[in-house]
Amino acid sequence: MKRQAYSNLPRLASICCIAWSALAGCGDDDSNATTGTTGSGGGSPTSSSASGTGGDGGGTGEGGGTGEGGGTGEGGGGADPGTTSSSTSGAGGSEPSGDTIRFIGRFDTTNAEGPRFSWAGSAIVTRFSGTSIGVRFNDESTAAESNFFQVVIDGEAKGVLKVNSEEDLYTVAEGLPDGEHDLVLHRRTEPLVGVSQFLEFVPEQGEALLPVPAAPARRIEVIGDSISAGYGVDGANETCPFTSDTENNYLAYSALTGRLVGADTTIVAWSGRGVYRNYDGEVAPTMPEIYGRTIADEEQPAWDFSSWVPQVVVINLGTNDFSINVPGDAQFRTPFTNAYAGLVETVRTNYPNAFIFCTIGPMLSDSYPEGAQALTRARSYIGQVVKARNDSGDDKVRVLEFPAQDGAANGLGCDYHPSVKTNALMAQQLAEAIREELDW
Repeated sequence: MKRQAYSNLPRLASICCIAWSALAGCGDDDSNATTGTTGSGGGSPTSSSASGTGGDGGGTGEGGGTGEGGGTGEGGGGADPGTTSSSTSGAGGSEPSGDTIRFIGRFDTTNAEGPRFSWAGSAIVTRFSGTSIGVRFNDESTAAESNFFQVVIDGEAKGVLKVNSEEDLYTVAEGLPDGEHDLVLHRRTEPLVGVSQFLEFVPEQGEALLPVPAAPARRIEVIGDSISAGYGVDGANETCPFTSDTENNYLAYSALTGRLVGADTTIVAWSGRGVYRNYDGEVAPTMPEIYGRTIADEEQPAWDFSSWVPQVVVINLGTNDFSINVPGDAQFRTPFTNAYAGLVETVRTNYPNAFIFCTIGPMLSDSYPEGAQALTRARSYIGQVVKARNDSGDDKVRVLEFPAQDGAANGLGCDYHPSVKTNALMAQQLAEAIREELDW
């Protein structure tokens, strides 16, 4: 939700499906550093040989050689590619998996050139030897509104990679100490910016990609809106509008929580979308309608929920439902609770044993919109759904309310969205609740 209309946003489908690797560190973001990687083929076994390095620095360098080999995998539409050959889903610890690339999140593996993806927080993991590495992408975003990837090397955030349709080969990192390095590329931007396609990593000449650690056993799925996507996290204050360079899923609570508890996290989030109605009643699919998609704005291929099963699901929706021109209680309670209950039932059907947190977002307030009593009503409606689940015998569903954000103390992101500090507080609260319920 935002206090200004979403009409200034590109009308592309946009969900953030974020996925976290145990390799993704919690280091501070260094937006001025340059890093990059290249990978071979999506969702399939890849060759570690390469003919050269990426081009110039700055995250958008040109030139350089490309990696050789790297066949395409079979992976069907919507299937979790897991790793570049055998899946490591469910594996724990940090032992090498035998695969040189691992994908985290919802990737469409039906294209032979490489996996396509659009949700924020989608991540690509590799390990390489040498002092530099590059990456090739086929990206739909524009130079004016590019996709951005957080570069994480050896567990520390080392820079931001700007990717768009103007280039295909990027320098991810150079000038590193000679040796072996872990790399994570984490998509910071949501789907409305454009679909990305990973083509290959390009190690420096004479160096190679190496086996990556196996996936952690812990898994979290987050279903949300702009708050979960990371809208405006890097904005100076509440007066800035949406821009892709201020969106930062890496520092959103959704991604932070996964790192705090050592879990891979998939984030399915789309700015402006609600449970029953979107921001200001915008006519577009709601989150329950797009929840089953692999690519946010494409109905096919559908996501295969059996391919990646989380132990925890977090639903953070309702803020947009209670945004502008909110219907009265008599007109709104039943359709909202029916839609929310339907989403919870879908989640339970997909994941019979998962613990479900139904959260109340920090942007909800009884003072805005005036007279709507948005926070009180959202609390009542969502609480009603959870109580019905509990009364029916489902004791793995719980309400978790995030405190209203305190802009004076913690700052605000663009369009009144949660700041970096507020997202960190939310992550701490959610991580503690997960530890309490699952003994993680």
